Amino acid sequence: MAFTDRARGAAAGSAPPGPAEPKTARGAATRRRLIDAARDELVQRDGILEIDSVAARADVSVGAIYRHFDLRAGLIGAVVDDFYTRYREQTLEVNPAPGGRFPERERKRTELSVAFHYRDPLARVILSALHLDAEVAVKEAAQVAEMVDLASSVMALGQRRGELPADRDPRFVGAMIIGGMRQVLAVALAGGTPMPERDTARRLWILIAGIMGVDP
Repeated sequence: MAFTDRARGAAAGSAPPGPAEPKTARGAATRRRLIDAARDELVQRDGILEIDSVAARADVSVGAIYRHFDLRAGLIGAVVDDFYTRYREQTLEVNPAPGGRFPERERKRTELSVAFHYRDPLARVILSALHLDAEVAVKEAAQVAEMVDLASSVMALGQRRGELPADRDPRFVGAMIIGGMRQVLAVALAGGTPMPERDTARRLWILIAGIMGVDP
């Protein structure tokens, strides 16, 4: 796919701003409906999105989509952002074991992460089937970088508390955990019959525990 001028700007990190967020409840509701319709389109068509089909699903005109999103990539990017926002809120930004020690918390966080991906059919599309425009690829990369930063800060906290080995670079550990989890989940969810959820969580935790330097 050829880069447009806007896509080149996105790849350089300097894409011009898209349409502003809606200022009315009606506008916000329409935007939400469009994101939900685009999500269903991507899931049912295995990562492919057609604007006309999304408009029909949401019962709006094609013009309404372009009033809320900057081209097709803007709509797909909003779906990607929504997915990762929900993922962070439900797994990465919570304490899954209040009062527990670091290994217990992170084991439960791993289980939450696996459960989130198994329960959301968009996860498989995001991890392995999404047909990315340049702008969407940049947006997804930014989301992954934020998750690596968050994981790194958690690792650094564990080191300060003496719960993790001090000889490991927390950013490297964070990158390996986030990257490894994404790849393992992409493999586990691929094909017609996903690997059993409990097996995936158990095997993934063994990998993560080894990276962090704790007993699984």
